[in-house]
Amino acid sequence: MTIDPSMKKILEFMNSLKLPDFSKISIQELRKMENQNMGQSETKPVYSTTDYYLKHDDSSIKMRFYRIDEKSDGLIMYFHGGGFVFGSVELSDPIAREIANFSKSNVLSVDYRLAPENKFPAAVNDTYESFLWAYSNHQKLGISREKIVIAGDSAGANLAAAAALKLKDNNKQLPAMQVLFYPVLGPDLASESYREFGENHLLTRKYMEFFANSYMKDIQDILNPYFSPLLHPNPEGLPEALIITAEYDPLRDQGESYVSKLHDAGVEATGIRALGLIHGFISYTSISKSAENIVKMVWSSVGSKLQS
Repeated sequence: MTIDPSMKKILEFMNSLKLPDFSKISIQELRKMENQNMGQSETKPVYSTTDYYLKHDDSSIKMRFYRIDEKSDGLIMYFHGGGFVFGSVELSDPIAREIANFSKSNVLSVDYRLAPENKFPAAVNDTYESFLWAYSNHQKLGISREKIVIAGDSAGANLAAAAALKLKDNNKQLPAMQVLFYPVLGPDLASESYREFGENHLLTRKYMEFFANSYMKDIQDILNPYFSPLLHPNPEGLPEALIITAEYDPLRDQGESYVSKLHDAGVEATGIRALGLIHGFISYTSISKSAENIVKMVWSSVGSKLQS
C-alpha cells in the first residue's frame, strides 16, 4: 500500500535534517535534541493527575496516575518509547492523556530508568516492579486488580512484553492484557521489513544498533528472553496480547512473528498491521487522521474490555 501522505511528509522532513551520528554526541546533548522533537503540543483533559514514586533498587521511579473519572476501575499501565535511551513521563504526557480519553480508563505512566546510565535489566525490573506496585496499591488507586493492562510502544512495548513474561515465570499475578505498539522484540538483520525499511524510514539500522548498544551490558544480553522476548522458550500462559505493527517499519516483521509465536503457544493474540504508517505513529495522531483512527480504535477496544 502507498504510504500515508502525512507519514510521507514526516519522513521527508526528518530525512532533510541530516541528523548527526548519535554515537559521537553525549547522551545529555542527544536528549536535549530529542526532547525538542518528541511529544505532541495538544493535550486532552482528564479528571485528575497524581504523581507517585516507586522505591526499589536504590532508585525512585516516578509514576503519573491519570484518573479519567470518579467511577472507572480499569488501569492501563503505559511505558513510553525512545530506544531505552529517550523519553519521560513529562514528554509522554499527551500520549497518556490520549490513552485515558480514548479508552475511558485510568492510566499509570512509568518513568523507568534510561540507558546507557542504567543498563539491562534495570528498565525491565522497573516495569515488573511497577506492575506489582499497582497491583498491591489497587485500593489507593481505586482500581480493580483484575483490570490492569500493561502497554507500551517501541522500547516501551519491549518492556511490557518482558515484564509479562517475567511475571509469568515468577508465578505472579498477570495483567489482564498486554498491548504492544510496534514492539522491538529481538535481534533482526534479515527480515523483509528490516531490509526494506531499515533506511530512510525514521527508525534506521544505525539508530537500532545505537539503542541496542546503549541498552545492553554485554553482547550475551541479546539472548536473554527479557531482552529479546521473541527468544523466550515458552510463552504459554501469557495474558491476551494485542500487537499493532506499522507497514513501513523495520520492526514490523518481528512484531508479527511474536503474534505467531504466541498463537503456537496457545496464547490469545491479535495482530493489527497499520497500513501506510511508520514507526512511532502514536506520536502523530494530531497530524495524521490514519494514525488517530488506529490509536482510537485500539484504545476504545481495550477500554471496552476493561468496562465489561
